[in-house]
Amino acid sequence: MSSPADQVTELLAQSRAYTSDLGDGQLLQWQRWGPESSRLPPLVLLHGGFGSWNHWLKNLPQLMAERVIWTLDLPGLGASGDLSPPFTTAHFAGAIWTGLSELLAPDEHFEMAGFSFGAMLGAGVAVLASSRCQRFTLIGAAGFGELHVQVDLLPLPTSDMPQAEANAVHAENLRRLMLAKESSMDPLAVYLHGDNLARHRFRSRRLAGSNDTAELLPEIEARLVGVWGSEDATAGGIDAIAQRAELLRREQPEAEFHVLPGIGHWAMYEAPAAVNAILLGDASGQ
Repeated sequence: MSSPADQVTELLAQSRAYTSDLGDGQLLQWQRWGPESSRLPPLVLLHGGFGSWNHWLKNLPQLMAERVIWTLDLPGLGASGDLSPPFTTAHFAGAIWTGLSELLAPDEHFEMAGFSFGAMLGAGVAVLASSRCQRFTLIGAAGFGELHVQVDLLPLPTSDMPQAEANAVHAENLRRLMLAKESSMDPLAVYLHGDNLARHRFRSRRLAGSNDTAELLPEIEARLVGVWGSEDATAGGIDAIAQRAELLRREQPEAEFHVLPGIGHWAMYEAPAAVNAILLGDASGQ
C-alpha cells in the first residue's frame, strides 16, 4: 500500500490546477477534478479550518467519477496565499466568490458543500452567488454562536519534536476534535492533520465561534442541507444539533438535515459513503 504522502500525491495528480488573485501578489490555489463536462452542475467543496483540499480526500474518487468537482485551499491555508485584513467572513467569502466566478462559465449554476469553517465561509459565498448556487450542504458547520463548542487541544508539536511524538499529539487532537471512532484514527488521518497544521498561517477559531452562519441563513437562496455527526465534538450534543436543524428549517421548511450516528466532526473522512450519497442527492432527509 502507498504511504499517506504518496496517496495524496497520486490523487492530486488526477486534478488540474488553477489560481485566482487574492491581491498583494497572493494567489488562491484551486483544483478541478472529474470529466470535461457533466449533466450535473459542478460541485464546489470548501474544507475546514487548519486544513486544505485534502479534507475531502476520501470523497473525491467517487464524486469526480460522477461530476465536475472544484476544491481549493482556503486563504492562509495549504498552498494558497494569505488574505490581507480584515479577517472577516465577508472578506474571505468575497475572495472565494471572485475566484470561483472566474473559473465557472458565465451564469453557470453550481452546488456547494462546506465543512466546519469552510461551511461558514460557504454561507457567505452562497449569499453572493444568489440563485447560481442551487444547493448548499453544511457539514459540521461553524458560525452558530453559543451552540459552537471550542474543543481544548494539546499544544501543537514543536519543530524539534521527534516525529513519533508529534504523531502522538496529532492523534490525540484528532480524538478530541475530529474523529469519534478509534478505527478512523489511522496513519492517513494523522498524516493529513499534521501536514495541514504544518502549512497553516491563518487561525480560524475566533471566527468559527461567531454567529455568522446563523445570521447569513435568511439570505441564502440555495436549497439548504445540514449534515452533522452525532458525536461531533464541536456540536454540543444532540439537542444542540437539533437546534441547528430548527434554524435551517425556520428559513426553509423543506431543508434536509442528516445526523450520522456514531460519527464525529470530520464526517467526510469518517463516513465518506454516507456523505457522498448526500452530496450526490441519493439520501432522503431525516
